[in-house]
Amino acid sequence: MIRITLPDGRKHEAAAKTTLLDAVRKMDPQLGAEAACASIDGKMHDLRDPLETDCLLTIHTNSTKEGLDVLRHTTAHIAAHAVRRRIPSAVQGAGLATDTGFFLDFEVARSFSGEDLAGIEKEMLRIIEADFRIERSEMSKGDARALLVRRGEVLRVELLEELEARTVTLYGHGEYVDICQGPHLTSTGRVPEVHLTGLTRAHWRSDPNAPLLYRIHGTVPRPR
Repeated sequence: MIRITLPDGRKHEAAAKTTLLDAVRKMDPQLGAEAACASIDGKMHDLRDPLETDCLLTIHTNSTKEGLDVLRHTTAHIAAHAVRRRIPSAVQGAGLATDTGFFLDFEVARSFSGEDLAGIEKEMLRIIEADFRIERSEMSKGDARALLVRRGEVLRVELLEELEARTVTLYGHGEYVDICQGPHLTSTGRVPEVHLTGLTRAHWRSDPNAPLLYRIHGTVPRPR
């Protein structure tokens, strides 16, 4: 059995290889429903990770900094999913969670407009309402490259090529999937609120000779 110590000193046990999510649900069903990620001995982990050794376990919800970062990261993936639904030819660039939400870059064959932004936000709300389960998987780098090429994600292929690992982690929900280290929430319905706030332009990887992309900005407020 794995011995778990919580920050307040309480102790629990769980079978080896039990996922963090299952362990937290057993300890406290309400906390399990609210958990976004966890720290094992101070190191951030996805809730899908297995327990392997005795540890100090800290659970993060959307109201903590760590959990809020995961919430905003997951919302960026939902935005990418929504863009792919609305504009299937859009090519995804990089994205980042920020102190207030996220941004996400895309290369598109036509200009983005305010109407596009409103439509993407509505599509995001549909994806959130659908409450898709967010799945994590692993794939060889070669298979991941083939997947991205089939999806036309040439900018993501460029980022993939810079990874030295032989295997990579993918997260997907619905028909959307992307190469990502995570952590992520367990389902899209865990996102309580999101607003797309504007569009700017940015060169791919800040290179003035690279394609000029559209950057979508969004806010994800701290849950009340």
